[in-house]
Amino acid sequence: MLATTIDARPTKKLFIAMLIKDITLNDAIGDLIDNCVDGALKLRSDRDYSGLNIRIIANSDQFVIEDNCSGIDEDTAINYAFRFGRTDNTPSLPKSVGQFGIGMKRALFKLGNKFTIESTSEKFRFQLVVNVTDWKTKEDEWSFTFDTIERPNGNDVYPTEQRGTKIVVTDLHEDVKKKFGLENFINDLSGEIRLEHLANIERGIKIEINNQEITSLEPLLIKSNDIKPAYWEKSFEIGLGVKIVVGISERNLNYGGWYIFCNERMTLGPEQTSKTGWGVKKPISIPKYHNQFDRFRGFVYFDSEDTSLLPWNSSKNDIDKDSPLYLSIKQQMVIMMRPVIDFLNKVHDESNPKYEEKPLREKLQEGDASTIALNKIFENHSDLISDFIYPDIENKSIDNLIEVSYYQPKHKVEKAMQETGIETISELGSASFDYFYSKEIGD
Repeated sequence: MLATTIDARPTKKLFIAMLIKDITLNDAIGDLIDNCVDGALKLRSDRDYSGLNIRIIANSDQFVIEDNCSGIDEDTAINYAFRFGRTDNTPSLPKSVGQFGIGMKRALFKLGNKFTIESTSEKFRFQLVVNVTDWKTKEDEWSFTFDTIERPNGNDVYPTEQRGTKIVVTDLHEDVKKKFGLENFINDLSGEIRLEHLANIERGIKIEINNQEITSLEPLLIKSNDIKPAYWEKSFEIGLGVKIVVGISERNLNYGGWYIFCNERMTLGPEQTSKTGWGVKKPISIPKYHNQFDRFRGFVYFDSEDTSLLPWNSSKNDIDKDSPLYLSIKQQMVIMMRPVIDFLNKVHDESNPKYEEKPLREKLQEGDASTIALNKIFENHSDLISDFIYPDIENKSIDNLIEVSYYQPKHKVEKAMQETGIETISELGSASFDYFYSKEIGD
């Protein structure tokens, strides 16, 4: 009798290759940190993470991540944590950042060939050791086996100070070894985590990499009597809320732009392309991002108990720019950024020598001494509206001026601006002419 069943099972080699193909090493580590943060959220639903720690060691010998964020309970460990993907019965954690049920496994496969997981929760303790190379040879075996299991006696529970999870990955892949040996990689990773988890760090969670604590990057916006950020929020019937804050901050070309968060985990930022409205022509024209707008800051917070409603990708490092929800919010972002652009254009115009007075720059300098933390805006925004507020001052130009221009090597111009503290090329040109005139003519 001829066989009627066709074997269409994937090989583990192909499965793992496809699973890790489009994820970066940074994103893999980010997934593991997200799991720790979800543990913290499960432990502290009020999001006060004081006293909770995430410690990472990354070198050419091993990768270790350890936390004290509640551990993995028995039901989750046996039925859900090690499944490849979420089932319909997988318990959900409201406002978590885990969504697809692949983050931890994908990250471990990305890192190396051997991993050990030790976890202690209130009533369950286990150790799991996996040799991925051996596991891949067992094509029909998709489960894992605990190496040790322990439970406390009777109604006893494990002490709080013992609860948490530790993951150790050894036999690292060669490219992972090389990257962990590069100081600039570790520095870049720290910077990325600093941005991605700035909200969680502000809430008290402590994250360390190679014994160096990642400090908070507290976003500050100017808020004075004359200059005020814009605030807008909306709740959708599907169970998702959005908050937008737009304003100005210190001059920093690298930090200017939009920052987008999903359940307080930064998904994108600083973003400076058409993805967030820069350079668009409709419904409102917005210029491309450049150094004139380095004070611009925009923050978008998507928040939902159901993570599937959030407009992000599976790696949590980008927005689904085709999402109808995001497209509607993007229009609001463009509307709110236009007044900030107008203000910064007017400030830039004051660098022109034809304007003797510079009232907007003076207001801006006053505002630099009056800033407010982003989280304080979310706590109290009763005095803010959806429009960015700035002084409506008409500047008067000086008559009988002639434009003088000349060329100089770029490195000399940059050094001159650095030494003098002058911010624009036109101001430097004016200052250099004034200097020449005072020295050579003196009248």
